[in-house]
Amino acid sequence: MLVKLAGCILVLTGCVGSANAWCREQKHRLLLLKQIRKIYEDMKYYISYQRITIPEALLRIAENKEIVFAEAFREIYWEQKKGETEFPLIWKEQMEKILFRTPLHRQEWRLLLDFPSCLGFMKENAQAGALDELLRAVIQRITELEAEQKSKNKMVMSLGLAGGILVTILLL
Repeated sequence: MLVKLAGCILVLTGCVGSANAWCREQKHRLLLLKQIRKIYEDMKYYISYQRITIPEALLRIAENKEIVFAEAFREIYWEQKKGETEFPLIWKEQMEKILFRTPLHRQEWRLLLDFPSCLGFMKENAQAGALDELLRAVIQRITELEAEQKSKNKMVMSLGLAGGILVTILLL
């Protein structure tokens, strides 16, 4: 009987833990999207007001150690400085390396991967305008995810607990 009770407690804990892990992953997605928004805001500032190039802006943004993409930005800067490969190819390669390790969905990847194609060889003001488009898309996705998270987190935690209780009853 003691073994069954221990098993039931472990099953219940596992179900609630799985639901909690899903909720944490969604929270991490939201934090990453907010980082992307901050990156685009900073880039817009550096390009518009400080009149520096995109690789230099990325290097300055990479100074913030809390940004998940900091290492990729440094790598993009150094690869661009070598001049052997074009910026869009370097960007895509480095971003994909990082994005594979994040909980972001493929549609959210586009918010980063489309960055070089939006800029082209425009002047600073046009680049800042192109960044506004990406910024609007990121803000829209953040808003959608926040609204989605409020309702889904409660539901997932409830289902995790209910599922754990159901399996526990079945085991007894």
